[in-house]
Amino acid sequence: MRDRIASLIAIVLLALVTAISYWYSRSLQSGAKAPEPARPNVDADADQITLVQFDAVGRAKYKLFADRMTHFAQTDDMDLVRPRLVSLRPDEPRVEAVARLAHMENDGERIRLTGDVLLTRASPPGAPPLRVSTQMLLALPDRDRYLTDQPVLVDRGPDSIRARGMDLDNITQRVEFLADVVDTITPKRK
Repeated sequence: MRDRIASLIAIVLLALVTAISYWYSRSLQSGAKAPEPARPNVDADADQITLVQFDAVGRAKYKLFADRMTHFAQTDDMDLVRPRLVSLRPDEPRVEAVARLAHMENDGERIRLTGDVLLTRASPPGAPPLRVSTQMLLALPDRDRYLTDQPVLVDRGPDSIRARGMDLDNITQRVEFLADVVDTITPKRK
């Protein structure tokens, strides 16, 4: 008798496992998909835009140009296509950064430029400009700082520096490299 009860319980459990497996297999095949994460609502799109940020006394600090801008209502962030950021501070060297794409956060406090980024900082007359090439650059325009943890190539005339990561502070006119720095200096001809 005990053997029959044990066999009957085993059959019921096996049938239950089979039924649950069949139901789970059918629910996966029916196309029940996990819900997609919510995307922020786009509230504005514009082509050929120019944004200007002013300081406390009304002087322009920087301009941001883009071929296309998409603004997201919930976050107040913007996506930009072919952005060009130009610093306009009269007491610091002019900096211009261009890229294929950008994402602007926190009312322009942070601008992440991506794809073939080229930053150019003006030099005194007669000296070549400083050029920085990388694939990603974080611009903090209010502080006139530009940072990346990606590989960079910095050149100024015939001299160049390759490194991984950089912090350029335009106000103090200081550049700090993070790692793997290789400096190439071309001797001056007499």
